[in-house]
Amino acid sequence: MAAYRVLGQSLNLQRNARAAAGLPVPALAGVAALIVTLGPRRLRWWIRDSHTAVDGPERMPVRSGDTAPDDLPDWIRVVLADTDGPWVRSLSLDGWALPDGGKNHGHGAVVRLPCDHFRPGVLVLFRDQDRPPFTDADLSLAARYGQAVGRAVTAALLYRDQVRVADALRTALRPTPMPEVAGLDLATAYRPSLEAMQMSGDIMHVELLADDGALCVVGDVCGKGIDAAVAGGRLRQSLRILRRVTEEPLEILTVLNDAAIDLGGEASTQFSTIVVGSARVTRDGSVLLRLAAGGHLPPLVVRRSGEVEAVRIGGMMLGADRAARFAEAVIWLQPGETCVVYTDGVTEARGPAGAMFGQDRLIALLSGYAAAPAAVVAERIEQSVVDWLAEPDHDDIAVLVLRARPAPVPEASGGPA
Repeated sequence: MAAYRVLGQSLNLQRNARAAAGLPVPALAGVAALIVTLGPRRLRWWIRDSHTAVDGPERMPVRSGDTAPDDLPDWIRVVLADTDGPWVRSLSLDGWALPDGGKNHGHGAVVRLPCDHFRPGVLVLFRDQDRPPFTDADLSLAARYGQAVGRAVTAALLYRDQVRVADALRTALRPTPMPEVAGLDLATAYRPSLEAMQMSGDIMHVELLADDGALCVVGDVCGKGIDAAVAGGRLRQSLRILRRVTEEPLEILTVLNDAAIDLGGEASTQFSTIVVGSARVTRDGSVLLRLAAGGHLPPLVVRRSGEVEAVRIGGMMLGADRAARFAEAVIWLQPGETCVVYTDGVTEARGPAGAMFGQDRLIALLSGYAAAPAAVVAERIEQSVVDWLAEPDHDDIAVLVLRARPAPVPEASGGPA
C-alpha cells in the first residue's frame, strides 16, 4: 500500500523510477535495479544498493544512467525481448551482471514489467547469499510490486510523450516573428485561452511580399483548444502556399474557402472569420492597405486627430458556402496613422457582471493612443482586456497593429549666432 501511495504521487518518470528502485531496499532485497526502454536505441536504469548505505537505509543513493541496448548484459536483453507479457521468476546463484557493470552473486528475482509493449521494462531484485532465497510468497509480492511499478512508469512515459507532442504543436502554431517592413511599424498581441495547453485557434501571420510590401492575416477559427489550434495551423500553412501563387487578398480568400469546405460532410468543414490584406508603403510615406474579409470584425483605423473609424468590409464566413462572396476595402494610412485588426477575444471579453469589453470601449481606448508606436498600442489593448476580465479564463486574443511610420522631424537649421 505504501508503494502504491508513493508511486502514484507523480507523473515524473525520474521521480517514479527512483522511488521504484528505492522502495524494495532493504526490506525485500539488498539491491534493486529498474531498467526501462525509452526508445529504439536508448534505455535508462536506476539502481539502489544497500552496500552503498552511508548512515542507514534512508541515506542510500539511487544511481541512474543511460545505456544503449547492445551494452546491456545479455540476460537482461533476453528478458526485455520476451513478448509473453508480465511475469516473475527467481534467479539462481550466479554472477548476474547489472547495467552499471556490477555483478551480484546472491539470490535473485526478475520481474518483467507490464509497461508499454514498445517500451518494455524489467525490475531486478537481489539478496546477499547470507539471506534466504526468494520464496513463492516473496515472488508473489515482487510481482504485485512490479504491477504498480509498471503502471507508474507507463503513466509517466505517456505523460512525457503528451508533453512533447504539445510542445511541438505549440511551437508550430505560434505566430512567426514580425518581418521588418520599411516604412511600416508592426506589432502584435497574442494570448491563447487557458484551455488546451495554451494553444490558440486565432491566426496571425505577416510575411513580406515580392515588392517589399507585406501580406497580413488575422483570423479566428471557430472553437477553442487543440482542435481549433490544429485547424488554424492548417489554414496558416495553406496561406503560405497560396501566397506563392497569388498576392491578391480576394483570390487568396476564395481559394481558402474552397479548401475549408469538406465535400464529404459538414463535420469536417472548418468555419472561421478572417481578414487577408496587403500593405504597401508609397513614396510619400503613406501606406496603401487592401483588406479582404470573410465575416470578421471591422478593423479600426486611428487617424492622427484621434478619430477612430470602423472599416466594415463585409463578406461571408470562411467555410459557410462554397459559393461564398467576400469583400475588399481600400484604406490609406497617412504617416503616423494606425490600423488595428483583432479577434473577438478582445471585444467579447467578459468583465464585471458579464459585460463585454465591446467595440465602443476599444475605440475609446485607441483614440487616446493616436500618436503611440504600434508596440505600445498592441500592449495597451492586451493589458486593458486582461484588466477587464472578471475571470481568469478567456477566449483567444489576437491583435495586429499596422502603423505608417511618422514622417521624420526635420532637424532645426542652425543660423549664425
